[in-house]
Amino acid sequence: MSLTLPPRIPNGFTLLDVCCKAGGASLGYYLAGFNVVGVDREPQPHYPFPFLRADLRELDPQWIAENFDATAWSPPCWEHSDLKHRTGKTYEDFIPEAREIAQASGLPYVIENVEGAPLQGPLVLCGTQFDGLRVTRHRLFESNLLLYPPRPHPRGKHPLHFTHDKRKTHYGQLDERTAFVTVTGGGNSSKAAAEDAMGIPAGWMTEDELNQAIPPAYTQWIGWQVADHLARLGVAA
Repeated sequence: MSLTLPPRIPNGFTLLDVCCKAGGASLGYYLAGFNVVGVDREPQPHYPFPFLRADLRELDPQWIAENFDATAWSPPCWEHSDLKHRTGKTYEDFIPEAREIAQASGLPYVIENVEGAPLQGPLVLCGTQFDGLRVTRHRLFESNLLLYPPRPHPRGKHPLHFTHDKRKTHYGQLDERTAFVTVTGGGNSSKAAAEDAMGIPAGWMTEDELNQAIPPAYTQWIGWQVADHLARLGVAA
């Protein structure tokens, strides 16, 4: 699997994406104009940008400050996800360490995680706030910048999601190619429908990588705000 990078307008800034996985968030920052370098403690053979294999706790804030203009972080979310409720286990929380290193670098930073994660004053994004997405997929974004959404979260209930569950009253009434879908380990749609709903290029990620990704539209929107902040500061690109 490989990704042919779509065209974009470079902004001259470089962003370090930590815990990047296959690169869903990285693609959004790339589309916002950033040159992106990814870091993950596990090999990421499908990651489409320059890649460093390292544990986030090994990263030196001074090295980050000397080589990048901004950072993004997606620490493992198991301690704050449904997985903990299903297994009853306690998982290591990497968010405090990610925040400490990000703040020590002195750069603009964004920390992304799931609902329920202990982020500080986060922006919450939902797929209903973006044209073309067909997932809700709420994600939290903490930053030392003031971030704002593309538009307010719609009032009332979310759209009905395609389902294979015959107990649901809307079973059989929705088409996975046009309806909202749920993209998780359990899943409720084909991989092709999930890719389209997430705005993920077809054939790039494995199903497991797709389940862990966020829509690139989220980080493209945030990336524009980070780049605007850097430009207003007069940071040399």
